[in-house]
Amino acid sequence: MVTTSRPAGLTVTGLTVDVPGRRVVHGIDLAVPPGRVLALVGPSGSGKTLTARAIAGLGPHGGTVLVNGRPPVRGRDVGYAFQDALASLNPTTTVRRHLTETVKVHRRGDPHTALARFDLDPALAAAHPFELSGGQAQRVALALATVHEPAVLIADEVTAALDPVTQATVLDLVRAQADDRAVLLITHDLRAAARWADDIAVMHQGRIVEHGPARRVLGNPRSDLARELVAAALAPEPATPPAGEGGEKVSVRNLRRVLRSRRRTTLALDGVDLDIGAGEAVAIVGRSGSGKTTLLGALAALDRPDRGAVLRDGDDVWALRGRRRRAVRRRTALIFQDPLASFDPRHTVRQVIAEAGPYDDGLLRYVGLDPAMASRNPATLSGGERQRVAVARALAQNPTVLLADEPTSGLDVLTRERILRLLADLRRDHGHTIVVVTHDLHVARRVADRVVVLDGGRVAEDLPAADLDDARHPATRRLLEASTLDLA
Repeated sequence: MVTTSRPAGLTVTGLTVDVPGRRVVHGIDLAVPPGRVLALVGPSGSGKTLTARAIAGLGPHGGTVLVNGRPPVRGRDVGYAFQDALASLNPTTTVRRHLTETVKVHRRGDPHTALARFDLDPALAAAHPFELSGGQAQRVALALATVHEPAVLIADEVTAALDPVTQATVLDLVRAQADDRAVLLITHDLRAAARWADDIAVMHQGRIVEHGPARRVLGNPRSDLARELVAAALAPEPATPPAGEGGEKVSVRNLRRVLRSRRRTTLALDGVDLDIGAGEAVAIVGRSGSGKTTLLGALAALDRPDRGAVLRDGDDVWALRGRRRRAVRRRTALIFQDPLASFDPRHTVRQVIAEAGPYDDGLLRYVGLDPAMASRNPATLSGGERQRVAVARALAQNPTVLLADEPTSGLDVLTRERILRLLADLRRDHGHTIVVVTHDLHVARRVADRVVVLDGGRVAEDLPAADLDDARHPATRRLLEASTLDLA
C-alpha cells in the first residue's frame, strides 16, 4: 500500500482575487513550509494584502489554499496580525479579555504563554489597547494572532509605523514563530526582508515576478522590478539643494511638556533647546515615545508647553495674542503620517486642497498628479497619491514652515523615493523651513541638513546629516545598527 504524504505548512495554488469589474491577483503559487519565513514584497497596489487576506479566508478568491494539506478553517488555522494594531483591537476590551475570548472560541491555547511568547509583561493583561505604546500594541496583536496556536502566521506590515529598534524587537519575535509554524511576512521594507526572511516573493500587478532565497533575490535580482526596488533602497544621498527664499527661523528654549492620562503621567519633553534656521531642513529622529511628535506639535504652535518658549523669527508664539498667533499657524503647514485621516471623508481632492487656500490645477501638476484627480475622493487613491495631495494642500497654504510627521511611513521604497524627491523640490523652489519627524534614518539623510536625535524627551545628539555614521551617543548608535540594510 502506497501512502502519499500531505504537504506541511502553507500551500497556495492558482490563487486569484477579483474586485468589481477586474481581476487584481492573477493565479499565484506560494509554498511556505513550517520553520521558514516568506516575505511578500512589492510596490503599493501590487496585491500583497489582498493575497494575504484571501489566504486567511477574509475575502472571496479562486484557486486553492491548503494548510498542512487541508483547506484551512477560517480563524483557526491561519493567524493574522494587521498593520494597524490599535485599529484591530477593541478599545473597550482589556488585553486579557481579547486573549481569553479567542482561546474560548478555538478551545486551545493559553493567554499567559501568548504574552510570554512576545516578551510582554503579564501586568499588561489588565491594560486597554489605548494604554499601550505602538510596539506593545503590535506585540499584543501578534499574541492574539497566535494564542490559539495556528499552523500559519501572516504578519501584514506589522512594523510599518515603528522605530528601527522596536522594529527589530518585533521582527525578532516574529522570526521566532517560524520554529513552530509557517510565517508569511508582508512588508515594503527590504531591510526587514533581508534580515528576517528565508525567502522572498516579489509581487507586481497581482503576479509573482520573482521568487527565491532572500539573499539571492536581493543580492542578485533578476526581474526589473526587484532591481528597481533594491536600487531605490540603496539610493545615494543627494547633494543638499540650495534653498530659495521664503523660510522662517524656528527655535525652542528649555521646552518641557508633561502628558497626563487617567493611568499615568509622561514627561514627553524635558528641557529641549533647538534652533532651526530660515530655509534649513532638519530631521527629528528617535525611538517611539522619545518626544518627536510632541515637539512637532510645539513647533506648530498647536500644543502649549508646560514650560519654555517657542520662537518664530524671535517672537514667542505663546506671548502673541489672537490674530498674531493665528497668523503664525497659517504660515505653518502640516503633513501627517496618515493623510487620509486628516482629510474630510466627504470631500473631493479639489475640496481638500481648497480648505487650505485657493485651488489651482498647477498644485496637482507640481506634486506629480493629473489634475483630473481633483474630482476624485481621496479614499480611491493610493497611499503615495494621498501623500502628494497632502503636499499640494500644504502648498496651497503658502507656508514659510513645513512640518512633516512620518511622511513616508507605510510607503513602499519606490513611492518613498517619489515623496523624498518632492520634498527636495519644495526646498529648492520655495525655500521652506522644513522639519521632518521620521524613524527612518535613510529618510533623514535624504531630506535634512541636520539630524536631531531625541531620547527620553531630551536632545541626545544634534549633528550634520552627513556625519550621522560618526554619531557617538548610544541612542543614535542603536538606531544606526537597527537600520543597516545588509544585502550581502
